[in-house]
Amino acid sequence: MILGKALARYFTNTLGIETLKISTMKKLFKTGYLQSIAINMLLYDYGISKKRDYGKVTSVEEKIKILKGRGEEITDYVLLKNGEIKIPSDIIPKSPQFIIDLGNIDLLQDEEKTSLEQQIQVSIKTIREYLFDYNLKLAHTPDSFKLEGRNKIEILNHIPKDNAIVLNPYGDTIANEEIIRNTKFFIIGGIVDKGRRLKNATYELSRKYGYDELPQVKISLRNSTVGVPDRINSIIEILLKVIVGYNLEEAIISTQSNADKVSRLIRELNMLEKFDYDTITGLKNWLKIDDKLLKLALKKSKFNTHI
Repeated sequence: MILGKALARYFTNTLGIETLKISTMKKLFKTGYLQSIAINMLLYDYGISKKRDYGKVTSVEEKIKILKGRGEEITDYVLLKNGEIKIPSDIIPKSPQFIIDLGNIDLLQDEEKTSLEQQIQVSIKTIREYLFDYNLKLAHTPDSFKLEGRNKIEILNHIPKDNAIVLNPYGDTIANEEIIRNTKFFIIGGIVDKGRRLKNATYELSRKYGYDELPQVKISLRNSTVGVPDRINSIIEILLKVIVGYNLEEAIISTQSNADKVSRLIRELNMLEKFDYDTITGLKNWLKIDDKLLKLALKKSKFNTHI
């Protein structure tokens, strides 16, 4: 989406493209055709061929018409595998950058390492919905760590400190839209602690590698971290949604898993003095949950006798 807009500017201002036909693409992303075109060109060796073709308008993004299939709309540009016109990597926005610090991966158990690797793989997919691989970096990776699949993720041996924050669920600064939209580097600890045995893990990681003076920022939902997604890919998705225009609460709720929603609703229910249908309906609508999840939360709350 962010990269897609940058691509649109390059198409319009440099190449003079107003209409483009897509004949084939390896990957299509939910954030739009332009974002998908950019990823396919940068990662899968797609390019644009200058030739006359026809198609039907399937979408208009940033004033650029996207054609597919048969139709009467004319274009002189077609996206193809190995097309001759490429795009330069310098159109990729330099900000934001997300850095996952793997400096404590040796402290994780095998199951936790597997979960961490899965979260990183999903984080790559999440980044590609908005930006490109260059906007996600790994730091302090052991020699044994390998990423699967085609990617252009950079490995760092240091943490940048200019305009940077550390995401920490126990941080003393509460995230808001202004902080998120004005930060360049988001540092996320590569920590999966299923047994809750690694105390102050994010702070200790930042102290170990000398960036503990950076702001330690927590993402909270109405003054609580209960129900705030804690998987690395979900944190990145929340931040990206805020950057493109969501408010923070919307970003959190739209990213929550069902388990996140239920855990937060249980907390809210247990804080009520009495069972009140209107209040509970308001909570249900706020968290955007269905009757099945509401029933599950009630069953696990102090109001389980009201089911």
